[in-house]
Parts: sequence; structure tokens; C-alpha cells
Amino acid sequence: MTEPGIRAVDLSDGCTACYAEADLALLAGDVAAVPDELVVSALSEPSDHWKPEQWRFLFRRFTPRLPALVRAGAHDEALLLRGFGRWFADLASWPADERREVEAVLADVLREALATRPADDVVRLLGGLACVDDDIRPWLARLDANQAEAGIVRLASHWAVSLLWGEDDWFAWWYPDDPVTPVREWTLSARPVVAAFAARHPDCKTARDGLIAYDRLARGMESPWFYPGRPGLPLA
Repeated sequence: MTEPGIRAVDLSDGCTACYAEADLALLAGDVAAVPDELVVSALSEPSDHWKPEQWRFLFRRFTPRLPALVRAGAHDEALLLRGFGRWFADLASWPADERREVEAVLADVLREALATRPADDVVRLLGGLACVDDDIRPWLARLDANQAEAGIVRLASHWAVSLLWGEDDWFAWWYPDDPVTPVREWTLSARPVVAAFAARHPDCKTARDGLIAYDRLARGMESPWFYPGRPGLPLA
């Protein structure tokens, strides 16, 4: 069964070394009948595993399943989201109405993660989403303190500390020439949110540490905290 508006694509020539014929038939059949493990496997393959039309077919069908799969957290969500990138389903090339619908789903996934999950998880999701246009900025622009202030504080403080340590290897599946500039720009822009939150919640260690990191960044000073694997940095 193919959903209305989605043109059926033959998957029967898919790699039978990786998938049994019955699995390929499942992927092309009733969406609700496909086990999560098979969905994750199919959407996480290397770019040359499926043809372009097969990638688009699979992602058109299974995008409604993505929020639940990300929420379950039992696999690499960023790897799944990478599949919207240029060498896979290529969301940027979809008709405008379809793209808007998918982006709305992805924005909801990001919004929920920001509100409920640790900063490391949100960073991984952002790295997957950045693959859509090879740019993280559109997704950072969707982060709204009015909807998830505590999540903004967690992420901004996390990145402020990370920048202070000189890290830039945040993303497993997105490989920009310069990952630091957009992260730094967004992190610095979020400082007023962190400061306001810290003023209202003086016992919040995350916000306090974030402000310390912001101050050190502005002064060009080293981190007051030990960096994992680099003993010898001062405690203060």
C-alpha cells in the first residue's frame, strides 16, 4: 500500500546481501507494518546503497515515523536525519509544499529535544539537520527561548564551555569547513537568555557555569575547568 500522493518506487533491486526479499517488500508495503529496526536500517544506509528515487521514496514514506524514532533514542538519530541531505533523499530538491511539511516535522523534533533532552543530544540532532542544506544556521534560528528557555540555557552553556576548551568536533555526520563560526555566533547571541535565567535561578549550576565561560571567552582567558584528557589546566 502506497500513501496518497507518493509515487510507488520499485525497491526489488535493493541490495539482497543486506536485505531479504521479504524485507524489501515490507519497505515498499504498509508503512505501519514495517518494524522500527528495518526503518532505521534502511534510512541509515550509505548514500550509494539506494538510488536517488529510492531514497526520496523511503523518506517520503517514513518521515511521519521519525519523531517517534528520535524520541525512542535507541539509535543514531543524527544518522537518520543525515538522510535528508544532498547525497541521499535531497530534501532541498523536493516540491516547496512537501519540503515545508517535512521541515515542520523536523522542527517539532528539534523543539521537543531542546525542551526535554540533554545538550549533547540536541547537538547531535542539529548536526543531522544541518545536512539538509549543509548549513546549521536555519535550524539554530528555530530555537526559541519563549518555548524552551531552559533548553536554550543548557545548549548555550554547553557550547560556551566547549568553545572555551577549543572544541570543534561536535558533529558526527556533518562536515563543514568551518563548524565553529555559526556555533559561536549563536552561542554569543544567547548570552542574554543565560544571564536572565541565572538571575532568576541563582542555584542553577549550568547557567552559572555558562556565564563563567562567557566571561572567560570575552576576556580571552583559559578555562577554569580541567579538560578531559588534558591534565594540568588550572582549577581557577
